[in-house]
Amino acid sequence: MKVKPLNNSWAAMAFGISLFFYACGGNSEKPESISTDQTEEHSGSGHDMTASGSNNKMMDLMHDNMSDMQKIKMTGDPDRDFALLMATHHKGALDMAKEEAESGQDTMLVNMARKTLQTQQDERDRLERFADAQKSAKGDTSKTMQMMAPMKDMMAKMNHDMKGGTDHHFASLMSMHHQSGIDMAKAYMPQAKSPEIKAMAQKIIDEQQREKQKLDDWLQEHQQ
Repeated sequence: MKVKPLNNSWAAMAFGISLFFYACGGNSEKPESISTDQTEEHSGSGHDMTASGSNNKMMDLMHDNMSDMQKIKMTGDPDRDFALLMATHHKGALDMAKEEAESGQDTMLVNMARKTLQTQQDERDRLERFADAQKSAKGDTSKTMQMMAPMKDMMAKMNHDMKGGTDHHFASLMSMHHQSGIDMAKAYMPQAKSPEIKAMAQKIIDEQQREKQKLDDWLQEHQQ
Protein backbone atom coordinates (compact mmCIF):
# COMPACT_ATOMS: atom_id res chain seq x y z
CA MET A 1 0.00 0.00 0.00
CA LYS A 2 3.04 2.27 0.09
CA VAL A 3 3.14 2.34 -3.70
CA LYS A 4 0.28 4.79 -3.97
CA PRO A 5 1.94 7.57 -1.95
CA LEU A 6 5.06 7.08 -4.02
CA ASN A 7 3.05 7.40 -7.23
CA ASN A 8 1.32 10.49 -5.87
CA SER A 9 4.68 12.04 -5.02
CA TRP A 10 6.02 11.37 -8.48
CA ALA A 11 2.86 12.78 -10.04
CA ALA A 12 3.16 15.92 -7.97
CA MET A 13 6.82 16.26 -8.86
CA ALA A 14 6.13 15.75 -12.58
CA PHE A 15 3.37 18.33 -12.43
CA GLY A 16 5.70 20.78 -10.73
CA ILE A 17 8.45 20.20 -13.29
CA SER A 18 6.01 20.72 -16.17
CA LEU A 19 4.88 24.00 -14.63
CA PHE A 20 8.51 25.11 -14.32
CA PHE A 21 9.31 24.40 -17.95
CA TYR A 22 6.06 26.00 -19.09
CA ALA A 23 6.93 29.15 -17.17
CA CYS A 24 10.47 29.20 -18.54
CA GLY A 25 9.22 28.60 -22.05
CA GLY A 26 6.73 31.45 -21.78
CA ASN A 27 9.37 33.87 -20.54
CA SER A 28 11.87 32.93 -23.23
CA GLU A 29 9.46 33.97 -25.98
CA LYS A 30 8.68 37.44 -24.62
CA PRO A 31 12.00 39.20 -25.42
CA GLU A 32 11.76 38.04 -29.04
CA SER A 33 8.29 39.52 -29.53
CA ILE A 34 9.34 42.74 -27.79
CA SER A 35 12.43 42.91 -29.96
CA THR A 36 10.33 42.46 -33.09
CA ASP A 37 7.92 45.19 -32.00
CA GLN A 38 10.80 47.52 -31.17
CA THR A 39 12.45 46.84 -34.52
CA GLU A 40 9.26 47.62 -36.40
CA GLU A 41 8.72 50.73 -34.31
CA HIS A 42 12.30 51.88 -34.92
CA SER A 43 12.20 51.23 -38.67
CA GLY A 44 8.93 53.15 -38.92
CA SER A 45 10.41 56.18 -37.22
CA GLY A 46 13.22 56.55 -39.73
CA HIS A 47 11.15 58.77 -42.05
CA ASP A 48 9.12 61.79 -41.12
CA MET A 49 7.02 61.16 -44.21
CA THR A 50 6.43 57.57 -45.25
CA ALA A 51 5.65 56.37 -48.74
CA SER A 52 4.69 52.85 -47.62
CA GLY A 53 2.18 51.16 -49.87
CA SER A 54 2.94 53.55 -52.71
CA ASN A 55 3.08 52.27 -56.28
CA ASN A 56 4.96 55.41 -57.30
CA LYS A 57 8.67 54.64 -57.23
CA MET A 58 9.54 58.27 -57.98
CA MET A 59 7.61 59.30 -54.86
CA ASP A 60 9.53 56.77 -52.78
CA LEU A 61 12.82 58.15 -54.12
CA MET A 62 11.74 61.68 -53.16
CA HIS A 63 10.95 60.58 -49.62
CA ASP A 64 14.32 58.84 -49.33
CA ASN A 65 16.05 61.98 -50.58
CA MET A 66 14.27 64.15 -48.01
CA SER A 67 15.26 61.72 -45.28
CA ASP A 68 18.90 61.89 -46.40
CA MET A 69 18.84 65.68 -46.34
CA GLN A 70 17.40 65.73 -42.83
CA LYS A 71 20.37 63.68 -41.62
CA ILE A 72 22.92 66.30 -42.72
CA LYS A 73 24.69 67.97 -39.80
CA MET A 74 24.75 71.69 -40.48
CA THR A 75 27.90 73.60 -39.55
CA GLY A 76 26.63 77.16 -39.95
CA ASP A 77 29.08 77.86 -42.77
CA PRO A 78 26.80 78.83 -45.69
CA ASP A 79 29.12 77.62 -48.45
CA ARG A 80 29.75 74.21 -46.91
CA ASP A 81 26.16 73.68 -45.79
CA PHE A 82 24.80 74.62 -49.21
CA ALA A 83 27.33 72.33 -50.90
CA LEU A 84 26.28 69.42 -48.67
CA LEU A 85 22.57 70.08 -49.11
CA MET A 86 22.74 70.55 -52.87
CA ALA A 87 24.96 67.49 -53.33
CA THR A 88 22.35 65.41 -51.51
CA HIS A 89 19.53 67.17 -53.39
CA HIS A 90 21.27 66.25 -56.65
CA LYS A 91 21.36 62.61 -55.56
CA GLY A 92 17.56 62.63 -55.45
CA ALA A 93 17.44 64.02 -58.99
CA LEU A 94 19.96 61.41 -60.15
CA ASP A 95 17.93 58.56 -58.66
CA MET A 96 14.75 59.78 -60.35
CA ALA A 97 16.57 60.39 -63.64
CA LYS A 98 17.95 56.85 -63.58
CA GLU A 99 14.46 55.45 -63.08
CA GLU A 100 13.11 57.55 -65.99
CA ALA A 101 16.04 56.62 -68.26
CA GLU A 102 15.41 52.92 -67.59
CA SER A 103 11.60 52.83 -67.52
CA GLY A 104 10.33 55.98 -69.24
CA GLN A 105 8.59 55.97 -72.63
CA ASP A 106 8.63 59.63 -73.68
CA THR A 107 11.68 60.51 -75.80
CA MET A 108 12.00 64.10 -74.55
CA LEU A 109 11.79 63.09 -70.90
CA VAL A 110 14.17 60.15 -71.30
CA ASN A 111 16.71 62.41 -73.02
CA MET A 112 16.34 64.99 -70.24
CA ALA A 113 16.91 62.25 -67.67
CA ARG A 114 20.07 61.10 -69.44
CA LYS A 115 21.38 64.66 -69.54
CA THR A 116 20.63 65.02 -65.82
CA LEU A 117 22.62 61.87 -65.08
CA GLN A 118 25.68 63.46 -66.65
CA THR A 119 25.47 67.11 -65.60
CA GLN A 120 24.23 66.65 -62.05
CA GLN A 121 26.70 63.88 -61.30
CA ASP A 122 29.55 66.22 -62.28
CA GLU A 123 28.11 69.02 -60.13
CA ARG A 124 27.55 66.65 -57.22
CA ASP A 125 31.17 65.50 -57.32
CA ARG A 126 32.38 69.13 -57.25
CA LEU A 127 30.07 70.04 -54.38
CA GLU A 128 31.19 67.06 -52.31
CA ARG A 129 34.86 67.82 -52.91
CA PHE A 130 34.33 71.40 -51.77
CA ALA A 131 32.42 70.32 -48.64
CA ASP A 132 35.13 67.80 -47.73
CA ALA A 133 37.77 70.53 -47.95
CA GLN A 134 35.77 72.79 -45.58
CA LYS A 135 35.17 70.35 -42.71
CA SER A 136 36.39 72.72 -40.00
CA ALA A 137 34.13 75.60 -41.08
CA LYS A 138 31.60 76.88 -38.53
CA GLY A 139 28.97 79.60 -38.25
CA ASP A 140 25.34 80.38 -37.40
CA THR A 141 23.25 77.29 -38.17
CA SER A 142 19.97 79.19 -37.74
CA LYS A 143 20.70 81.00 -41.00
CA THR A 144 21.89 78.02 -43.03
CA MET A 145 18.94 75.91 -41.81
CA GLN A 146 16.72 78.26 -43.84
CA MET A 147 18.04 76.53 -46.95
CA MET A 148 16.12 73.38 -45.91
CA ALA A 149 12.76 75.15 -45.94
CA PRO A 150 12.07 74.78 -49.70
CA MET A 151 12.46 70.98 -49.57
CA LYS A 152 10.17 70.68 -46.55
CA ASP A 153 7.60 72.92 -48.21
CA MET A 154 7.72 70.81 -51.37
CA MET A 155 7.15 67.58 -49.44
CA ALA A 156 4.19 69.11 -47.59
CA LYS A 157 2.52 70.10 -50.88
CA MET A 158 3.21 66.83 -52.69
CA ASN A 159 0.23 64.97 -54.16
CA HIS A 160 0.48 61.43 -52.78
CA ASP A 161 -2.35 60.17 -55.03
CA MET A 162 -0.58 61.10 -58.25
CA LYS A 163 -1.97 59.45 -61.39
CA GLY A 164 -0.19 58.28 -64.52
CA GLY A 165 2.91 56.20 -65.16
CA THR A 166 6.66 56.70 -64.94
CA ASP A 167 6.75 59.64 -67.38
CA HIS A 168 4.06 61.61 -65.53
CA HIS A 169 5.57 60.84 -62.15
CA PHE A 170 9.01 61.91 -63.35
CA ALA A 171 7.79 65.15 -64.97
CA SER A 172 5.64 66.18 -62.02
CA LEU A 173 8.06 65.30 -59.23
CA MET A 174 11.18 66.51 -61.04
CA SER A 175 9.46 69.84 -61.66
CA MET A 176 8.80 70.14 -57.93
CA HIS A 177 12.30 68.94 -57.12
CA HIS A 178 13.79 71.57 -59.44
CA GLN A 179 11.70 74.29 -57.79
CA SER A 180 12.98 73.32 -54.36
CA GLY A 181 16.54 73.36 -55.73
CA ILE A 182 16.01 76.82 -57.23
CA ASP A 183 14.58 78.14 -53.96
CA MET A 184 17.42 76.55 -51.99
CA ALA A 185 20.01 78.20 -54.22
CA LYS A 186 18.23 81.56 -53.92
CA ALA A 187 18.20 81.25 -50.12
CA TYR A 188 21.94 80.60 -50.21
CA MET A 189 22.93 83.48 -52.52
CA PRO A 190 22.73 86.35 -49.95
CA GLN A 191 24.90 84.30 -47.56
CA ALA A 192 27.44 83.13 -50.16
CA LYS A 193 31.15 83.72 -49.56
CA SER A 194 32.79 81.30 -52.00
CA PRO A 195 32.85 82.64 -55.60
CA GLU A 196 33.02 79.06 -56.90
CA ILE A 197 29.95 77.81 -55.05
CA LYS A 198 28.04 81.04 -55.67
CA ALA A 199 28.64 80.64 -59.41
CA MET A 200 27.42 77.04 -59.22
CA ALA A 201 24.29 78.15 -57.37
CA GLN A 202 23.49 80.70 -60.09
CA LYS A 203 24.09 78.05 -62.77
CA ILE A 204 21.73 75.68 -60.96
CA ILE A 205 19.05 78.39 -60.81
CA ASP A 206 19.33 79.17 -64.53
CA GLU A 207 19.45 75.56 -65.75
CA GLN A 208 16.74 74.20 -63.49
CA GLN A 209 14.38 77.06 -64.33
CA ARG A 210 14.71 76.16 -68.03
CA GLU A 211 14.21 72.45 -67.38
CA LYS A 212 11.28 73.09 -65.06
CA GLN A 213 9.55 75.10 -67.77
CA LYS A 214 9.97 72.19 -70.22
CA LEU A 215 8.57 69.76 -67.66
CA ASP A 216 5.60 72.02 -66.90
CA ASP A 217 4.89 72.44 -70.63
CA TRP A 218 4.99 68.65 -71.08
CA LEU A 219 2.58 68.15 -68.19
CA GLN A 220 0.23 70.74 -69.68
CA GLU A 221 0.23 68.86 -72.99
CA HIS A 222 -0.20 65.44 -71.35
CA GLN A 223 -2.84 66.07 -68.70
CA GLN A 224 -4.30 63.01 -66.98
